[in-house]
Amino acid sequence: MAVVFTAHAKIVKTNQLFRLQTGLTNDNVVGAALSDWIRPTDGPSSPAGRKPQQLAHVQVLRSDGKAFYAEQLSAKLVLDSTEELQLLLLYNTGSLQSRHLLQQFALTFLKDENLGVILLQPDFRVNDISPLACRVLGADRGVVIGRRMDEVFRRSPAELQMLRQLVIEEIPIRNHRLRWGPEENRSELLMDANLLRDEQGELLGAYVTFKDVSNLRSLEEQVQRSDRLSMIGQIAAGTAHEIRNPLTAIKGFLQMFKSTLREKGLDKEYGYTEIMLTEIDRINALVNEFLLLSKPKDVSYDLVELATVLREIMPIVSNEALLHGITVNYDAQAWLPLVVADREMLKQVFLNICKNGIEAMGEGGALTVSGRVEREYGFSRWVNIDIHDNGPGIPAAVADKIFDPFVTTKQNGTGLGLSVCQRIVHDLGGVIRVSSKGGGTTFTVSLPCSVDAAHSSTDETESPRSAT
Repeated sequence: MAVVFTAHAKIVKTNQLFRLQTGLTNDNVVGAALSDWIRPTDGPSSPAGRKPQQLAHVQVLRSDGKAFYAEQLSAKLVLDSTEELQLLLLYNTGSLQSRHLLQQFALTFLKDENLGVILLQPDFRVNDISPLACRVLGADRGVVIGRRMDEVFRRSPAELQMLRQLVIEEIPIRNHRLRWGPEENRSELLMDANLLRDEQGELLGAYVTFKDVSNLRSLEEQVQRSDRLSMIGQIAAGTAHEIRNPLTAIKGFLQMFKSTLREKGLDKEYGYTEIMLTEIDRINALVNEFLLLSKPKDVSYDLVELATVLREIMPIVSNEALLHGITVNYDAQAWLPLVVADREMLKQVFLNICKNGIEAMGEGGALTVSGRVEREYGFSRWVNIDIHDNGPGIPAAVADKIFDPFVTTKQNGTGLGLSVCQRIVHDLGGVIRVSSKGGGTTFTVSLPCSVDAAHSSTDETESPRSAT
């Protein structure tokens, strides 16, 4: 911005940029005192009192009464006229600082590890891309930059069509749910997109942003699963006892018939009663598992040492594994923090998961049970019990539903064992996670532990244990 003024600090002329940024006209300023519109914030009150080439900070008033800060530089003008004139150059530091701030914000935005950003040029080639976007697309930044939008979204035709619609109809995309990546490592994304224009309305390009909400989606599924378990638990609590009563009567009369048939030598009919009694026992077991889905009424919570619980169940697990030629490796810390739990319920959880791992391996293999502690700020926060088998793994089709009721990969399974385990652990404030990639399956039971107990144990040593 430029202002020409006299030795008496009267404005003679202004340039177009000055008038544009202040909203003033020549009629407003020509002949007016310089101090009416430009007021110094330090030093001499007039630019004429400063040395040539000396920068100063001033406040420039706008036509609407608002002001912005600028740096001024004044110098004498040598003209043919006898009138002494001076030139005042003004640099709007407010707009420069604002532009610098926006640039820094944009750079930080592009480097954000939790947000995917793709900037597109006016011809819709990639101008820049963030690290998360590269990971989602599975491509290097150097390879993607310069490519057309059609190539980048080639594997997602529905989203490509939406972006084309954005270009043609200028309809912004807001919170569009998008699944990206291979089935075994698919990401849940929320996508936004819009055009970028300058102040004159000229197209500068477009942007596409997306946020990875896979964890949020997983949390939603856990909530839905908990709701289903709660509903089944309520139904089970109301009907299980009614089912048990007739089953008890039927079983009693069958046992009487069984004895009578055996005495009369009716071996064929005797065999039928054996089959019926076996199936009734199976129904009873199913009813028991239904009852466990509702919150147990006789649970006894106490401080429990997980290492002791694991040592107590190891003989049972080892005997079961021996029948299938499976080796059990038990690696645990000599000390694990205390947890608040029901000892027998925890045994049921660990035995169920170990039994599932043994059955998944069939004949031969290894089952590994280990304990570890997660710490926060130097204190224990979670105790993790990992149970790993080297069986065939869980099929991808049922991996996300493995904790749902009646979902099972076993031929004669009820599909309630893991649901019951999850309910027990959930009631203790913990979680069960499963990982099945290539070399078998790992179930991780995470339970909260006492910070005070962790603090009192900092001098304890660690030593591995094994059971085969």
